Amino acid sequence: MVSPENDWSKMTDEELAIAAFVEGIPPVGDTEDERPRVITVSMDSENTQMPFGSVKTAPFLELFWRLTGADCDGEEEWMKLPDGYTYLISLSVHCE
Repeated sequence: MVSPENDWSKMTDEELAIAAFVEGIPPVGDTEDERPRVITVSMDSENTQMPFGSVKTAPFLELFWRLTGADCDGEEEWMKLPDGYTYLISLSVHCE
């Protein structure tokens, strides 16, 4: 049974961001630096390392799906993260 605090589908986007970005939502960076950034998210991992800290994978994946529609192994979509930069997020079932 899924407990209410872990039913990601019933949370708002703001609640998902708070649950995902456990190290805090970083301040907006210098958005003039537009170099491409790629982040691979292992969908079966508990946490994912981002350039600004670790995030909880499950709520991040729910938020990512809501914003981009991507939810399967091998899918990639661009997403603006709370640090102000846009990243290419690549989903993977297993990655080391």
